Amino acid sequence: GTYGIFFDNTYYSHFDFGKTNADQYSFGAVDGDLNYYFIYGPSPIEVLTKFSKLVGTIPLPPRWSIGYQQSRWSYYPESKVRELAGTFRQKKIPCDAIYLDIHYMDGYRCFTWDTSRFPNPKKMISDLSSDGFKVVTIIDPGIKNDATYWVYQSGIKGNHFVKYPDGEYFIGTVWPGNCVFPDFTRGDTRQWWGSLYQILIESGVKGFWNDMNEPSVFDSPNKTFDLTVIHDGEGYKSDHREYHNIYGMQMVRGTYEGVLKIKPNERPFVLTRANYAGGNRYSATWTGDNISSWEHLEMAIPMCLSLSISGQSFVGTDIGGFVGNPSGELYTRWLQLGVFLPLMRTHTEINSKDQEPWSYGAKYEEINKKFIELRYQLLPYLYTQFYKASVNGTPIIRPIFFDYPDEEDNYLNDNEFLFGEALLVAPVLGEGENKRDVKFPTGDWYNYWTGEKYTKTKYLRFDSPIENIPLFAKAGSIIPTQQIVQSTDEAPIDPLTIKIFPSDKSSTILYEDDGNSFEYKNGYYCLRKISLETKLRFNKIFFENPVGKYRPNDRTIMIELYDSFKPNSIKINNSEIIDNKDKWYYHDRDRMLTIKFIDTFEKILIEIKE
Repeated sequence: GTYGIFFDNTYYSHFDFGKTNADQYSFGAVDGDLNYYFIYGPSPIEVLTKFSKLVGTIPLPPRWSIGYQQSRWSYYPESKVRELAGTFRQKKIPCDAIYLDIHYMDGYRCFTWDTSRFPNPKKMISDLSSDGFKVVTIIDPGIKNDATYWVYQSGIKGNHFVKYPDGEYFIGTVWPGNCVFPDFTRGDTRQWWGSLYQILIESGVKGFWNDMNEPSVFDSPNKTFDLTVIHDGEGYKSDHREYHNIYGMQMVRGTYEGVLKIKPNERPFVLTRANYAGGNRYSATWTGDNISSWEHLEMAIPMCLSLSISGQSFVGTDIGGFVGNPSGELYTRWLQLGVFLPLMRTHTEINSKDQEPWSYGAKYEEINKKFIELRYQLLPYLYTQFYKASVNGTPIIRPIFFDYPDEEDNYLNDNEFLFGEALLVAPVLGEGENKRDVKFPTGDWYNYWTGEKYTKTKYLRFDSPIENIPLFAKAGSIIPTQQIVQSTDEAPIDPLTIKIFPSDKSSTILYEDDGNSFEYKNGYYCLRKISLETKLRFNKIFFENPVGKYRPNDRTIMIELYDSFKPNSIKINNSEIIDNKDKWYYHDRDRMLTIKFIDTFEKILIEIKE
């Protein structure tokens, strides 16, 4: 059986998983209540589902935020940002978001624009938007201690900044120099903070990146607030020892709720570096300032998996590494991993070399383009995984043991993982490696690239040149995919391609909505069950009537049935389709049957007989 323990204590905590005593786990905190929850499974997925009911699940994100995102510290001036966007479109490499780091601000003052670098941000963002790009801006908690600065003036007037017990403001040094810091544990302060985003939203900014919110302070011995600083705590005043660990969560709460109030029917996208249990209701999370090294590439997998199965399922890592300069090989291997993380973002530090998909020569550019395109092809599948996470807390990525808790030899497998319930990913993690050993969980698996089936196989070694990584579909998987687009705004899904890797009996769901608004809460979504039944040389594929009031645009559905046989007859709703050039085609070499028809959004029964 499986159980979970949620230690709900915000003070400085410790967890000892057998280091002091191999026969004993322990946890505790320096102060506060002994407040923890024991959550019995008995399966890992049930533990997380029950935990998610306690602290909340992730909201459905805007669809654009699960596309590819490009960032660095920093893209400026405006001409550089336009050149970056133009290069993506000219090279036909898909991208949905461009980030602006601290250099877009006037002297690092939050909620301002440097008008010498960005003379007309509204026009620039509008032009980028018309080409399918969303702009995400960074916002830090440190507010410059400047009596002429409007945010500082407003914060002082509203009593929004943290103070020492004697009433003096806490001053810490961050990018703008001496700063004061909002007390996000206070409801009025969060409302004030959220209202400040009006100026950025009016400029067209769609996403907000809350950084440095551990909180980070440069000149303090412990790199954060003085521990004697007092927080309001919604009337439960206490010092920073108690509120440090939820400072970042309460910051993104203020951001999310404020942006939502300004744009009430548009899903906010917020990204944070610091969070707490339940903070997944307000923001995505990434793993922070990593290093461009093969060791940090390998570390990215267990880090993201640990966050994912702890409720922070919208998670990612800086592709290529933040500190330093990756080789073309390292960047490409990292990007291949990033395709299968819920958040897919490249990011690098100031003064580093260019770190875009085309920055390492034509060979790597072609490979990087292919894998970013794969991300976009998988968006219908990935968006459905986000739907499951929003309803039940089901993690989008998870370690092998999570779905196979009886297989003890996979308990410590932290270099392979599951992407949703259908796909097994085995990234290449070593310099110069062109082969990869794969440990398969129980069952039959298909090579996603070739359709080859592996029956009751435990270990195999695969050729894994830089152009590829091992990727496998579980037998019984039904994976919806789409055509390649340059951004999620570009076109409706057409065709919708359903890849079926058969077993005796299997089913899945496909979730769709408008990808941006909250109308799905009013029933405007399209939820469809798709199932397969195989008996000897007879396949039945069944599309149930959709649930919900939303309907995508008219489109073609392509069925790709792997490990198939050449049919003698194919019927759709009892009408035989005879034209095997336009309606269906059998690929002898790889035993894959393709069937093409128009989606009527009604019950569809496809019968395939040898």
